[in-house]
Amino acid sequence: MDFNQNNNKGFKFNFDFGKGQQKDMKGQSGSFKEAFAELKRKIKDRDSNRKGKNPFLVVFLALVIMFIIFFMTLPALNYMAPEFYSFLITAVIVYNVLNLVIGKMSILRTGTVSVVIIAILVIAPIVLGFLSQPIFRAKGYSRLIPVEDANFADTVKEISYDKVPIVDRDAAVVIGARQMGSIQEVVSQFEINDNYTQINIKGVPVRVSPLAYSDIIKYFINFRNGIPYYVKIDMATQEAELTKLIKPLKYSKSDILMRNITRHNRFKYPTKIFGETNFEVDDEENGFYITSVLTRRIGIFGGTDVKGAIVTNGSTGESKYYNITDVPSWVDRVYPSSLIIQQLDYRGKFTSGFINSIIGQQNVTRTTQGYNYVPLNDDIYLYTGVTSIRSDSSNLGFYFVNLRTKEANFFSVPSADEVSAMNSATGQIQEKNYTPAFPILLNIKDRPTYLIGLKDVSGLAKMFALVDAENYQNVSVGNTVQEVINQYYLRSDTSSLPGADADERTIVIEKIQSVVIEGNTIFYIMAEDDDVIYIGNAKTLGAEIIFAKPGDALNIFGNPRENQFDILEIRP
Repeated sequence: MDFNQNNNKGFKFNFDFGKGQQKDMKGQSGSFKEAFAELKRKIKDRDSNRKGKNPFLVVFLALVIMFIIFFMTLPALNYMAPEFYSFLITAVIVYNVLNLVIGKMSILRTGTVSVVIIAILVIAPIVLGFLSQPIFRAKGYSRLIPVEDANFADTVKEISYDKVPIVDRDAAVVIGARQMGSIQEVVSQFEINDNYTQINIKGVPVRVSPLAYSDIIKYFINFRNGIPYYVKIDMATQEAELTKLIKPLKYSKSDILMRNITRHNRFKYPTKIFGETNFEVDDEENGFYITSVLTRRIGIFGGTDVKGAIVTNGSTGESKYYNITDVPSWVDRVYPSSLIIQQLDYRGKFTSGFINSIIGQQNVTRTTQGYNYVPLNDDIYLYTGVTSIRSDSSNLGFYFVNLRTKEANFFSVPSADEVSAMNSATGQIQEKNYTPAFPILLNIKDRPTYLIGLKDVSGLAKMFALVDAENYQNVSVGNTVQEVINQYYLRSDTSSLPGADADERTIVIEKIQSVVIEGNTIFYIMAEDDDVIYIGNAKTLGAEIIFAKPGDALNIFGNPRENQFDILEIRP
């Protein structure tokens, strides 16, 4: 009985303790509510009693600060540009800070609205960006770049050896620096901008880059006269020239304030999304800056593409926007190379859908580990190989893409990939420890052939190799492009076969000279009233070519190429 009483007492004690705890919790909850209400009341009292500045002053100062931020960061005022949302968030924060410090508007009200606005500006781009991803729009990504199947021999014509581009960007930097160092009065005031755009000038492939002011002091000394020169490097001869512009550049990447080329264009085109800006020169030696203008083809933030270009005269600052179909034909570079590679990879990855790109991966392809540029029809084409996603050191074919129009061709040519060709080339001269440059793809006797520059420690090409893309064991190495092409002809199984455009003609010899290459005598002939170089192999043509002399008439049959004719036989 006592136990039960004690137990009941204990139960009662516990019950009383619980009641007390509930009272304490209620008391604490009430105190929280009272504290929050008191804080809210004080903020309202403070808002009503504030003697801050005129609210228009807050707005004015916020606009001034945002103009300064815009001047420094140059964001595109475009809903498709991610930086636009960051700019708006910054504007909201600046306004609230100014209102807190010197304003007399309600902090509670403006702060609540600002939080809502910032939340929208953060969440909306994230959601819209997510909905623009390939997982939802794989087909759209695969169609960003239309590609046509084409025949390599019919599309990529043979070019003369004296127009084969052999200077990559790294070599151009070395060559340009040497040229600048030889001219003291220029090097003391200027340096070379690192642009080195590959373009065509009057049909010759060159790399060009304008000079830049060495530092801020040199800028103030020289900016009134502008930048008078640019460096031009002949990509076939590796020769550099410091060329004087018709009119000096008054707008450039190295200028400051409103003469900076990016800022100059941003204030003229505040809503355009800028891509890369390249320096180019027209055939009259006038300097221009070409700025690609981007858009989004998929959703709000997906499927980046080029919709046009801004062409800016570097001397006058005159700028004009062109839609992509209206860009002047002398312009060579509109589409950024990285964007083209990205779109080609999207095409190879998502053509059969997003799930297939992850599971199964049937017919999934990608571009190879590098790219280069090939001059073709007075335009610049990006070239790269295409291989299976599970690469086995072989290519399925090649892409050629026009960097002005985005016209893209695919050549189905099973071949060795570029890295295998580079290794094959260096294997021929292991003792020299030369480094191979990324190859360019040429048409040699209607066959895709890699031309690879072999560079010494200085970064310049000292030797060259031609590697048959379909049979990378067929390698020729020489000290010049002309020499290696001649050797390749001798090694090639198809060098003595007539092509589709084989021709018969009669010439009168003006000059004739022979060269012995690997035990074979090669004859070079210049004909009267003709700029074409005629090339023949004594082994194939026989004694008649050996005893030929200036003034003799020859009836020849062979394969014409640009500025060259390969003699296959001498006919009666």
